[in-house]
Amino acid sequence: MSLQSALLLGLCGLIIGCASDGSLIPTGPPCSVEGVTGSLPGVAISIRANKCVFGVGESAVFSYEVVTSAAVPPISVSASVGCGSCRRYSADPLSFVDWMIGGTSRSGIEQQYCLCDTGCCAPDLARTVTVDAKTSTGTISWSGHTWRGPSDTGQREGAAFLPGNYQVSVGFFGGTTGSVTARLPIEVR
Repeated sequence: MSLQSALLLGLCGLIIGCASDGSLIPTGPPCSVEGVTGSLPGVAISIRANKCVFGVGESAVFSYEVVTSAAVPPISVSASVGCGSCRRYSADPLSFVDWMIGGTSRSGIEQQYCLCDTGCCAPDLARTVTVDAKTSTGTISWSGHTWRGPSDTGQREGAAFLPGNYQVSVGFFGGTTGSVTARLPIEVR
């Protein structure tokens, strides 16, 4: 056994635990990533859950926190042509947040749960938004199944996520101004 393997096994047993494939994934409380920053000044994101390892089809709730300060520069919202984003950008920091649970199963099949497809909305209008300096929170209630959103056809959820390692991603997207994305690794067994 190499020194690297021994250290990994020590970490798996003592600190955070490991997924069944040996990758580092928190297996119990605390299951979180805290204060992630990125290319957009003044924004930090945290994601928390009661656990990070789930059975096939098991539901979960992930909470996230977005902290914005006065250092966040004004954000330019671009005009769109055709269908808009279905978002109402405002001074509320959560109006710039998207989330997704996804990745590739052990058998190589893409799995995703998100509000990616909300249908066709009026085009976005170009404007500049100044975001409030505050702490905002939200939750992701996941059924353990695949889904890309309701679309404008009432799309239903798909099959349960297959076994594999995935990420809960929460991002604050400020267009060309910058972005921050926090990623919490999870496993479905």
